[in-house]
Amino acid sequence: MDDLAPDLDLRRIAATAGMDRAHRSTFGQFFTSTPIADYMASLVVDDGGSPAILDPGAGIGMLSASLLTRLHGRGVVTAYELEHRFIPGLERTLSGFPGTHQVMHRDFIEQAVRLIAANDRPRYDVAILNPPYNKIPTGSTHRTLVRKIGVETSNLYTCFLACAIALCRKGAQVVAIIPRSWMNGPYFKPFRYWLFEHAAIAHIHIFKSRDKAFGDDAVLQENVIIKLIVGAAQGDVKISASHDQTLTDISQRLVPFSAVVTPNDEECFIHVPTLGTASTTGLPGKPLREIGLDICTGPVVDFRLKSHLLQEPSDNSVPLLYATHFSKGQIEWPKAQRKPNAIMVNAETRSWLMPNGCYVLLKRFTSKEEKRRVVAYVLQEGELPGALIGFENHLNVMHQDKHGLEPDLAKGMAAYLNSKAVDDYFRTFSGHTQVNATDLRRLRYPSLEQLRKMGRENA
Repeated sequence: MDDLAPDLDLRRIAATAGMDRAHRSTFGQFFTSTPIADYMASLVVDDGGSPAILDPGAGIGMLSASLLTRLHGRGVVTAYELEHRFIPGLERTLSGFPGTHQVMHRDFIEQAVRLIAANDRPRYDVAILNPPYNKIPTGSTHRTLVRKIGVETSNLYTCFLACAIALCRKGAQVVAIIPRSWMNGPYFKPFRYWLFEHAAIAHIHIFKSRDKAFGDDAVLQENVIIKLIVGAAQGDVKISASHDQTLTDISQRLVPFSAVVTPNDEECFIHVPTLGTASTTGLPGKPLREIGLDICTGPVVDFRLKSHLLQEPSDNSVPLLYATHFSKGQIEWPKAQRKPNAIMVNAETRSWLMPNGCYVLLKRFTSKEEKRRVVAYVLQEGELPGALIGFENHLNVMHQDKHGLEPDLAKGMAAYLNSKAVDDYFRTFSGHTQVNATDLRRLRYPSLEQLRKMGRENA
């Protein structure tokens, strides 16, 4: 069994080398490397028995192999895999261990919901998984299926995780490597509620570089490894971190659950207070609306108003700003680019435009090259011509009653948002490259007077 690791890694690479990358991306098919699989297996507490193990979306069995090796061959695996090209490799992997293991060449979610509906749950002792991830629309088969077990979610990986939990006995250990996006944002709120009702978080491991967990596949996705205990009371949470998939520099700490999920937080946002980040008590101050300001996504959705967009400004148009108009702290408008620079003012567009003024603007999506997640710019009053301005949907616009801010206030707000303290804290709960208005609205901010003072000092 100890000699399997090198062979498995070579087979893992070979198994996907001939597959179309678009096909793999569509179904989120990215295999677990040996170091990550071994680390995930190490999180399972060995009680000396022979556990019933569930491995949904098993691929060629990397996770099962690592877990069975850790358990010295004890345990019986039920492995689900839908991709027919992986089945021979999966069967070969499991045949290298004692016991009668079962390979299920079928849709895991469909089978799980059927078993639950028939009250015929296997009650696994351990589930270990690297599920596929892909967005699923409201009316999709998988989304409809998981609703039958009380789960509302928008991605395949959360469907897999929920079904795995539902098939486990109380006290079972569930270890998964999944995208971090479920930890915050409105789309995953129902799933977070469901999860906290059915399991306790025991451990969260993060990768400091978001493109390293599946480095072999060049996947730009923030992933976490999470350990859950089914049906357990929530206690302290172990937080660990490493730079990449080699896991050679792990740091860890134990924190109270209140540092992970703020008490009485209706959104149930999950923070990851790792070493070197801001205080687990969060930022001082008050939420944005409590200091009299608000933020929205840019109202102009360009494909809906395409016939009204212009490459060059005209007499009856006003500036249209995209995220691409901002670079290195400066606004460049008009700009020689493929994106339009202006929008016509007429009955169909007027309601999507905002009064010209001084605004704080933030990109909704950051690239991997940018060091900071939160990047704020100040659009000065009078910097652009016209009485109105169009803000494209990939920008966040901070405003006061849909109008611009005082110049000192805007400068202070931008300085605050661009601070390391805000960026560090934002990363404790933001699970993706998107900086959305909901997250920014829930941050805490200094008072208006404190922000004005910061603006004067940064003038």
